[in-house]
Amino acid sequence: MVGQRAWLASLCRRRSRLEALALVDFELPFRADAAMLVDAQLRVQLAEVLVEVGEEYEIDYGNVCFALEHSTVLLKKTPLIAGSEREMREHLQWEAEQFLAGEERDFSVDCLLEAEWGLFVAVRHSALDYYLDLGGETGMKRVDVDVPAFALYNAGECAGLLPSAERELLVYAASDEAHMLLVEDGQPLQMAVRTWDGEDDAAEILSSAAKRLLREVEGGVGCAWCAGPDAEVWGADLAESLDCPMALLDPLAQIGEEELSEGFTPEQRTPYAIAVGLAQRGLAS
Repeated sequence: MVGQRAWLASLCRRRSRLEALALVDFELPFRADAAMLVDAQLRVQLAEVLVEVGEEYEIDYGNVCFALEHSTVLLKKTPLIAGSEREMREHLQWEAEQFLAGEERDFSVDCLLEAEWGLFVAVRHSALDYYLDLGGETGMKRVDVDVPAFALYNAGECAGLLPSAERELLVYAASDEAHMLLVEDGQPLQMAVRTWDGEDDAAEILSSAAKRLLREVEGGVGCAWCAGPDAEVWGADLAESLDCPMALLDPLAQIGEEELSEGFTPEQRTPYAIAVGLAQRGLAS
């Protein structure tokens, strides 16, 4: 959910085959943000919209994953210490407690270990409860959440882009926010979230954010994989500013458009990249 729009992807796995059952782009009655989740009446209105969409497109809400609203998430990256995986996770947990400064009981903390660094993700229990409440009000049986950048990574895997020895930039932009993930050898290096107002130059903000990510790791990028509404337009501008090729991130490239009765083109499917990545997580859990 971004701004007043939502993208829903329904996937299933039959034997070893992944199938896309539905892709739905629909309007929300108000802006989807953390304040909306807190308001019980607004959650009920949103639940009613989700129920209507589910009934119209015959969506199975038995196993659902939401993208976390960016303001509800705290991320911190840190170099790993020498030791076993258990010791590294314990160290990350300790760093999270220091970072949260006595508020650690108010947060749910998860850790991600890569080759040379670790990342902890902290989300307030109260924020998670609001997503669970929304799921309950919609009639969802199992509700999970994920960080948009991680869902974008899942979408890249689903599209057959990862792992790759080349350094690549994955970007999802919609409405007034963007999520960026820099990957190399199939592993995340850096990530960023950027938001802007209607009067801001979105292309300039995307370019500035991408260049800052690259400065932090020193060097260029082999390709900018872009996803989201009108990605073929803003993606070309971004790639030109980075002096690299641009390609659309089609999250269903490995499935084939014949799996969808509407026959969506790659340009029509790319706005669903994060939704597909969320559904991928649901299938793996």
